[in-house]
Amino acid sequence: MPDDQQRPLGRRAFPERRSSTHGAHAAGLRWARRTRMRRRYSTGALALAGALAVVAVTALPAAAGPWVDRTTGSLRGDPVYVDPSAKPTLAPAAAGQVRARIARTGTPVFVAVLPRQALAEAGGSAGRLAALVAGSLGRPGTYLVVAGGKQGAGSDTLGQGEAAGLAGSAFQRHRGDLRGAVLDFVGRVDRAAGVPATTAPAAPAPGQEAAARETGLQLVLVFALLAALAVFASIAAKHLGSRRGVRLGHEVAEVRALVEEDLRALGDDLRDLDVDLRAVEAERPRAVSQYTRAYEQLERASDAFEKATTVEDMAPVSSALESGRFAMDAARTMFEGRDPPRRRPPCFFDTRHGTSVDDVGWEPPTGPPRPVPACSACMQSIASGIQPQARRVRAGGRMMPFYDAPPHFESWFGGYFGGAAADLVAGFPLGKALDDGYVGGLNTFGGGYGHVPVSYADTGILDSGGAMMGEHESEAGTVTIQEDPDVDQSAGER
Repeated sequence: MPDDQQRPLGRRAFPERRSSTHGAHAAGLRWARRTRMRRRYSTGALALAGALAVVAVTALPAAAGPWVDRTTGSLRGDPVYVDPSAKPTLAPAAAGQVRARIARTGTPVFVAVLPRQALAEAGGSAGRLAALVAGSLGRPGTYLVVAGGKQGAGSDTLGQGEAAGLAGSAFQRHRGDLRGAVLDFVGRVDRAAGVPATTAPAAPAPGQEAAARETGLQLVLVFALLAALAVFASIAAKHLGSRRGVRLGHEVAEVRALVEEDLRALGDDLRDLDVDLRAVEAERPRAVSQYTRAYEQLERASDAFEKATTVEDMAPVSSALESGRFAMDAARTMFEGRDPPRRRPPCFFDTRHGTSVDDVGWEPPTGPPRPVPACSACMQSIASGIQPQARRVRAGGRMMPFYDAPPHFESWFGGYFGGAAADLVAGFPLGKALDDGYVGGLNTFGGGYGHVPVSYADTGILDSGGAMMGEHESEAGTVTIQEDPDVDQSAGER
């Protein structure tokens, strides 16, 4: 007979697919190079942000320390403050004379006598310390601070630098006499304040110009710091996004490798079912119809596989493979002259075993026993006291039983078992992922995407999942039966 007459109707050669090992290795090398570059960029951005943060913090105006705070608190109610630990110091009587002299002036004057330790809050500068006290008190006037024998002065009522000059003259004249120097300074300020403003232009408050410069620098550095942090955040986000993309890519590659095994298995089994369709078409038209449908479902699964970009896209592939394998099993039995099988789920232990023949009690390594659909070979194995070998999948670089697989395998498994998937693997990692349904199926609660869940096993209804077609009573209660819109509901009616 010519070769073209021996070719099965609707038969499509399953294309050979190149192993993904080489591609995965190359992708891993590219990812490693990108990771090293991103680490360098991230490290540089982090160092820049840290440096700017340090500079910004150090450039901020010095915060008021305990000596400045204590002095300011006293000057709010008394223009003269003498710290008990100050040396040299003003005796109470001398401090009273200074207060009396300040009361007779026509301009505000504030005097503080502090210990040498207070200079540490101003970097050792008595003039800077006077500016800090003036800034903290926030009142206009002339300020004199004597700390450890060093004097500093400033004013916003006298000419710029004039207060410091008056203090220098007074303390030079009364060397070693703190009372006389302070009284002389107050008198000089009183006299200087009486000069017309035209000859003595008003000066900014002590430290005002320096504070303005520091404020401007602070703003510039803060904006620079924010910009650096924005750049760093952008790089970090891209880096994290890249790492997530690599992880998702690994997950897709693991599930694709598993689904590709399923595709190859169905294609090989169909090729092994070598039938002269032209010779038997007239005698067994229903068997030919199922045989042709098996190839159509394999082609549908192959097309969906080629288009799949996420793990969720694998559910329709699994569903088409399940439907195609059932059609192949039905065709085989009818070619052999036997009754077609009931529409049941695939074998739980390995979907490549084909359509299950009944439910069997399974005692998993952990968790309670449960009924699962099993093929004839797995049922005989359990009857002999031997647990069937569950299919093993590769995840994270190691092999494991499919029920211990991580969550990204849920759509692959759910595509075969739909709403019953979670109950079949309850208590296992895959079951926890399926507790809330899975992505990729049409109806993941109580009905699948091309199969009948285990709860339908005793109904005897020959359906294949899909659109709603009614309800049926069983020992499990009321279940919803679904139909595939392109398939007749009975394999035996083909």
